[in-house]
Amino acid sequence: MDTTRTGFKTTKTQRGFTYAYYFTASSPSKPTLLFAHGFPSPAYLWRKQIAFLEPLGFGIIAPDLLGYGGTDKPTDSKAYVGSGMAQDVVDILDAEGIEKVIAIGHDWGVQVVSRLITYHPNRLLAVALLAVGFLPPAPVGVDFTAAIKERLGYDAYAYQRYFVEPGAHLTIEKNFDSFFSLLFPLPKSATQPEDIWLENMCVDGKTKAWIEGNRTTELVAYISPEDKEYIKKILLDGGMEAPLAWYKVFLSGESAADDTKIPESAAIISTPLLFIAFTDDTICLPELGYETHAACVQPQSNLTTKAVEGDHWALLSNAEEVNEVLVEWIEGLKVSV
Repeated sequence: MDTTRTGFKTTKTQRGFTYAYYFTASSPSKPTLLFAHGFPSPAYLWRKQIAFLEPLGFGIIAPDLLGYGGTDKPTDSKAYVGSGMAQDVVDILDAEGIEKVIAIGHDWGVQVVSRLITYHPNRLLAVALLAVGFLPPAPVGVDFTAAIKERLGYDAYAYQRYFVEPGAHLTIEKNFDSFFSLLFPLPKSATQPEDIWLENMCVDGKTKAWIEGNRTTELVAYISPEDKEYIKKILLDGGMEAPLAWYKVFLSGESAADDTKIPESAAIISTPLLFIAFTDDTICLPELGYETHAACVQPQSNLTTKAVEGDHWALLSNAEEVNEVLVEWIEGLKVSV
């Protein structure tokens, strides 16, 4: 993946947003892969997967999603509703003349892929979800962070309440190295006995204390200093208010209101689905995805589940294993394009 961004193209979507995206055309008979990243990295998150899959002849579309990189950065959370972002992605496919893709999502990118499933299943050959399982339509008036706390026994999404506080984006920008240390944490070990996410992202008030206290750690092994500086520059050039709007649209109830447009039948997935669970992910526990897919994927023969050892960022730390799982599954689909 060209990190100088000369490999990126731009297009304007029907909603009037300009999107930047990395694109390479597929070889004959090979499908195009759509990569949807999450928070807080732009399309650069997928560099190890793209570097492996692109030379095999697969087409690649990896957009900087709304709020990131070279894409527009609205701060109105309503711009981030699922129906709108799914349509934006379809507009990118149309700009390149791509009828169908295999969509691959991680973290909040799974929200985008989930809404492609519910609104545009005819554009999908198959889907692969990493760390986070399919996100069915959100019920109106339900505090999903409280529901997760009750289900898991701890406040897994406590950090999100800080992310939507007024002015949080300014503190994160000011103390960016602290934010980065928290989001890409050192693993628990004999020399580092703290479970950083469990103790600082899953306890109310602790994320705020970490960042306002400007606490930092050394870089985790799978992030190079160059990686960090690239992500830091991309995020700070555009500011953190737009990326954090992904959380605001959910916690405000705007996302649930938007989801009321989805018919009940659309939440049943008939597309082949691969779920790659990351076994040491404190927040996106594998069993949450397992339970959702047992209820939503029909027939179950369309479901493939794999577990990779690693935390939320195993697509970076265990990239070789993730890549092998992806390519084996893609080639096993025998899709025609």
